[in-house]
Amino acid sequence: MSAKVEFVHAAGSSQGKRKAQEDFSSVWQPEEIAASIATRPLLVAVADGMGGHVGGQVASKLACEQFIQSFTVQTADVGPRLVQALEDSNHSIATAVGDDGGLRGMGCTLLAGYLDATGLRWVSVGDSTLLFYRDGNLYRVNADHSHGARLDKQAEAGLISQQAAKADPRRHALHSALTGDRIPLQDLSLQPVLLVPNDVVIFATDGLLTLSGDAIATLVRKHEHDTPERIADELIASVDKKHAPRQDNTTIVVVQVKQNP
Repeated sequence: MSAKVEFVHAAGSSQGKRKAQEDFSSVWQPEEIAASIATRPLLVAVADGMGGHVGGQVASKLACEQFIQSFTVQTADVGPRLVQALEDSNHSIATAVGDDGGLRGMGCTLLAGYLDATGLRWVSVGDSTLLFYRDGNLYRVNADHSHGARLDKQAEAGLISQQAAKADPRRHALHSALTGDRIPLQDLSLQPVLLVPNDVVIFATDGLLTLSGDAIATLVRKHEHDTPERIADELIASVDKKHAPRQDNTTIVVVQVKQNP
């Protein structure tokens, strides 16, 4: 990565057809950096709550805020900080449930990424998605811990039909989430994905996947030279225009990598 880049970001959200907004996102950048550091790092956390609208709202907000707080007070290398912040976020949910029995059963997905001069590293649990755009191409770079992802792999292997995979009512069931108990699965990237000017990184809850990958790529390609606010607004508007009968909450954070002269 060039030593002189900056990360500009914007968030957007939609309640969709749900009764409440159970997603949450948090972003952190240091106000001051050492003179020897040309790139101001960025930390992003996005969560999708579950367990009823009250519990879901509490879990997603708690997880994001605890992750930011935990990561930013540590002084270790980035990888251990990501791991510890994830554990602290999960523990905060266990503590909240212990303090208020009415929150029992709550949980959330969590996707968090750290961008600095070396690139992008992340940790994720659940089905929130991390998308990376460069030169007209869009890639999902984190793991999907939903049952739908397993069904799609079975379909690709010819074990079941594509139609059966898409129609299975368990598609949105999660094989891993933050609930305060042991985390069954997590995706941790310790090798940074190198970033260059004009790259776009999108952190999103699974509501964004109402749009196909091609549709997301086309929209980002159309607006890649606009502001991150414009990209976020256009993505959310496109989700809402689909008018999906059971449209989930959608929350996104769009990060553009800009040349910093």
